[in-house]
Amino acid sequence: MFGKAYKLKSNNTLKNSEKKHLAQRILNEFPTATDEKIRELVPVKSNSSCMKLILHSGETVGVYVVDGVPVMIETGDILVPTTCALWKVPDLLPTLIIHSPVLPKLAGGAPLYAPGVNLADPVKFPCYQRGALIAAATVDNGAVGAVGQATISSSDLLRTNMGVCMEPLQVFGDLLCKDPKFAKLERPKFQPPAYSNEPDDITTNIAQLTIQKPIKEEWPSLVREETKPSDIASTPSPVLNEPTIISEQEPVVEKNEESELDNSVITDNSLMNENSIPTDMDELLKWCLLSFIKLEGKNIQLPLKTNLLYKNHLIPLCPPDRTLDVKKSTYKKMGKFLEAMQQEGLLEVREIEKGVSALVGVACAHPLLKAHRPHPHPHHQPQPHQRSDGPSPPLVRDLYCITANVAELFAPLRKGTALSAAEVRSTLTEYVKARGLNSAQQRGALSLDPLLAKVAGQQEHETIKWEGLMNAVLNKMTPSTELQYSDGTVKIIKSKLEPIKMQVATRSGNKKVTLVSNLESYGFNLLEMSKMCQHGVAASCGVTRTPGAKHDQLMVQGDQTHFIAKLLIEKYGLPKKYLEGADKALNKKK
Repeated sequence: MFGKAYKLKSNNTLKNSEKKHLAQRILNEFPTATDEKIRELVPVKSNSSCMKLILHSGETVGVYVVDGVPVMIETGDILVPTTCALWKVPDLLPTLIIHSPVLPKLAGGAPLYAPGVNLADPVKFPCYQRGALIAAATVDNGAVGAVGQATISSSDLLRTNMGVCMEPLQVFGDLLCKDPKFAKLERPKFQPPAYSNEPDDITTNIAQLTIQKPIKEEWPSLVREETKPSDIASTPSPVLNEPTIISEQEPVVEKNEESELDNSVITDNSLMNENSIPTDMDELLKWCLLSFIKLEGKNIQLPLKTNLLYKNHLIPLCPPDRTLDVKKSTYKKMGKFLEAMQQEGLLEVREIEKGVSALVGVACAHPLLKAHRPHPHPHHQPQPHQRSDGPSPPLVRDLYCITANVAELFAPLRKGTALSAAEVRSTLTEYVKARGLNSAQQRGALSLDPLLAKVAGQQEHETIKWEGLMNAVLNKMTPSTELQYSDGTVKIIKSKLEPIKMQVATRSGNKKVTLVSNLESYGFNLLEMSKMCQHGVAASCGVTRTPGAKHDQLMVQGDQTHFIAKLLIEKYGLPKKYLEGADKALNKKK
């Protein structure tokens, strides 16, 4: 947050009533706070002020300063304690223990990755949810060095030691700590930290993270009750040893007779029950998921985004006489359905980036899959060894959604309906012709009736050009973008899609690189594009993300804007208007 320069907007001294209000907010937002701790942070007889700062990103935040030391950061409606505040009251937030070389990286703007966290004592590890405020101290000094927001929960961090686990908000050594308006701040030297001696009930026994107990409760008729302790995995992996499958209608037999049974034998009655396609939407979703894992589980490329799993894999497996719709189920959302399936041990879902969940593992040896027999579907023919010749971008079309301002004009179409510019113009033409609004005095103009005057923002009976009316109507509608992919799926984005941007930047040693951003929005696979550019220009190429960028970017060595523009426009048919600076790049010499 304070890794780059910021501007001071205002600096106001706090009154005694404002100090009391700040103390009460801290008491309400932090459960571990007490009156004594608050008096240490915000003494009544202190010189306190509130600074309004404009960050490099344009966001405005408030910083509460007490006796020349920043103690609280106000971003939106949330209070974030600074590292200085946590030196006085260390137990305000759950504190992670990180390795000492990691702290300078955080001060440089990098996020905290899971391998940088010390998990020496997982039983006493602090418990928190995703999105909660947490702190971080180094193994050699208990004084907090960074404060941030958790991107994954504590249980996920213990289960999978990879990926980003915290986005820093304030780090000791950033520009806020070096501000000359404050007293000289030095990180105190505390004794080496250790996790709390009072572990939370959730993390008292790490064995709770495994799926052994749900398996025993959920599949009593499918799994033998005699389970060796050595067969139970110590990690929460959904892939289990193949259990013995027996018929639900098999009578009780003696031990010597049971040993002679074939593990793969299923009675005809159970086969008929499993082959019957359920009518309930919840069971139909599960049936399609089991069919997907049965048919493609061993060949699917992971991670697979959850939205692509539903559209490209589950819907094609639905029988022709049925309609698969997750909104008509009790789950309502795909995320809740996959969470329930994860609890049953069928799959594993993880957040690969902020707000994007993906399938990262499937249990191909699950007992339910042994008894499941998917129906062959004529339109679903998986080809695990087929490889794409290259990225296949979608067809992009600009649309406009009906808003409340123009809903009466487009009746009986409902609010939110997406129309193309040609459809909007056709509707206006029919409306004008039906009411005889064409101007007899001026060609290409029309007279405004009360409804059109309201939309155009002009007086009734005034004359307006057709283009002026068209622009006025489109300005009152919400710009949208339709993406039609090669597999037939259509996605409508309720905003105008930003064009692909090419930027030539200079790196150390006066070396130039070409950064291409926003490729993923148009359906391009960055890794495949990286390989094609690497072979096309015989230069190093990779995927990166600059500090100010929101998404990954394609980075090619040298000024390669001409090659990239020619590749996107001529080979993949991308319209020029969706590539910023296309004409300039195409006219540039190689």
